[in-house]
Amino acid sequence: MAGIYCITIDTEPDCGTDWKRSNPLTFESVLVGISQILRPIWNKYEVKPVYFISPEVASDKDCCNVLKKEAELGAEIGAHLHSEYIEPAQKYDNFAGTASKEYPCFAYDTETELAKIENLTNLIFENIGVKPVSYRAARYGADLDTIKSLEKLNYKVDSSITPEINWSNQGGPDHSKGPKQPYFISTDDYYKAGNLQILEVPITVLGKRLPFLSDKWLFYRWLRPSHMAAFEMKQLVNKFIKEYKNPVLNMMFHSMEVIPKKTPFVRTKFGLNYYLIRLEKILKYLKSKAFQSRTLKEIYDEKLRKI
Repeated sequence: MAGIYCITIDTEPDCGTDWKRSNPLTFESVLVGISQILRPIWNKYEVKPVYFISPEVASDKDCCNVLKKEAELGAEIGAHLHSEYIEPAQKYDNFAGTASKEYPCFAYDTETELAKIENLTNLIFENIGVKPVSYRAARYGADLDTIKSLEKLNYKVDSSITPEINWSNQGGPDHSKGPKQPYFISTDDYYKAGNLQILEVPITVLGKRLPFLSDKWLFYRWLRPSHMAAFEMKQLVNKFIKEYKNPVLNMMFHSMEVIPKKTPFVRTKFGLNYYLIRLEKILKYLKSKAFQSRTLKEIYDEKLRKI
């Protein structure tokens, strides 16, 4: 086996090309995108996806029914805190047409952020019957206090770090020093290995696509079909194979990306077909390189056994 990979999906309500929540609020990306578009692909390539679900999705009965079935099929259900949409200090009563702009670790004090994560955790358990142990902050907005809060709530995995990318110009964290492979986080530094019982599984990001480009996230190489061509993702995989023994790769995208006009990335049926071709090409390539799919909890269990 050359390595393992996980596919982590930020699972949210439908948006528009401006990232505002749909109005009225709809969930086509979950009800159709996950069950009818993505599930056949997961079956074909033996993928065990991780769905990081937002408060709005966790509150919708039909979405929860889809995700219950996904969990029965081997998917992992994680928590994805868009902090505007859950108490305490919930920002909106009506979510339709709103935009999520907060970095949870900076928008609230530590106790409020902890309470929001706890409320989301309980909501997922009540409506899906699964207690999540993996977490991703909205807009990658996590810091060391977030990690300590996760440990208090018995989480096992965080996947909020985007190595090499600094979000501070947009009001977010600076993840540029984040390691590119999983590590148990230090009590003193989010970006160093240590003794906390939270495993960081960073999103797979590696350098700029061209050196002279700006620091905008779009110009970095991600294992992400949103904006990366299949050959670019293959090059990225090869780079990790050369640099690491049995590398762990972490692909991310949003559930809404597989429905036209629900994000800026896919706007037409042709664009969706091309998106799915990119996704299938990289999954086929990973399989050809003997990579195996794992959930984040499975990666945690494997890492723990090696300590």
